[in-house]
Amino acid sequence: MAATEWGTLYTIIFLALLGSFAISWPVFASVTMRPIEKKIRADKLDNLSQWDGPGWRVVWYAWAIFLPICWCNNAKDPILNPVNVKKYASKKDWWLAAWFFISGYGMLLTGLFYEFVFKSFL
Repeated sequence: MAATEWGTLYTIIFLALLGSFAISWPVFASVTMRPIEKKIRADKLDNLSQWDGPGWRVVWYAWAIFLPICWCNNAKDPILNPVNVKKYASKKDWWLAAWFFISGYGMLLTGLFYEFVFKSFL
């Protein structure tokens, strides 16, 4: 394949992931995040309303649900305790978090790879 064909392929992959990410964001926020927040507030574990950047709460929830409890996703997180969030999450929520997480980070990594690795070989 010629370099321009590879560039076109990366562009198509990036745009497909961008579209998927743009759809998964509001779907995950409304189908998963809001119901879990209501359950957390009902159980008086609410420290969520004290923070939210421009939609970053959605990313934090996807991170908490999708990733296993580990060094980068642990109960010592001062913003959102993933152990509490996982208690309220269903298998459907995990799949929606996976869709959001993979499409978002896939888009980011595809764009960075294209810009900083692929273009350097042209």
